[in-house]
Amino acid sequence: MRLSLLMALAVFGLVTTSAEAQYRARSIAQFCPKTEQVGSESATIYKNSAPLRANPTYGAPIVGYRYEPTLIFNKRNFTGSSFTIYDGKGNSLARCPYATAVNHQGRARCTAQTASVRRAAVKNTGSPTIYFKISQNLCVSVPDAGRCYGSVKGPCDRLVK
Repeated sequence: MRLSLLMALAVFGLVTTSAEAQYRARSIAQFCPKTEQVGSESATIYKNSAPLRANPTYGAPIVGYRYEPTLIFNKRNFTGSSFTIYDGKGNSLARCPYATAVNHQGRARCTAQTASVRRAAVKNTGSPTIYFKISQNLCVSVPDAGRCYGSVKGPCDRLVK
C-alpha cells in the first residue's frame, strides 16, 4: 500500500526519485567541460541583434535590426553547421546555424528572438547568462543575453529583455 501511494505521488510530481533529483540538479558543467567568457579570452563578440539590410549583399543599407543572438568568431575556424545555446542548468534554449562573416572567421546567428532566449534563461535559472556550445568540450559564456559584448554597433546601447 505504501509503495503504491509513493508511486502515485511520483506520477503527479509530488515526490521525486533520486534520478529525477539528479536531473534537476544538473549544471552547465555537464554539457561544457570548459567554458570561456565572451570577449578577449575567447576572441569572440556577442551582439543582441543583427542588421537587417535592404538586400542580402554586404554593404547594402541597413533598414533595421533583427533581435537575434549572434556570436561572432575572430580567431577560430569551425566546421560545424550549427551551435546550441544553453542556460546555466544545461537546458537547450536555441540552435544557431553557422554562417560566414565579412572580416571575421564566422558567426553563429540564431533565428530565435534575443528576448525569448533571455527570458527562458532567467525563468530556468534566475540568471540571464547563456552558453554557446561551440565544440564538443567548449562553450562561450555570455553574462547577459540582452547586452552586447565587444561591439557597439546597432542597438548595443540598450538591454533587450
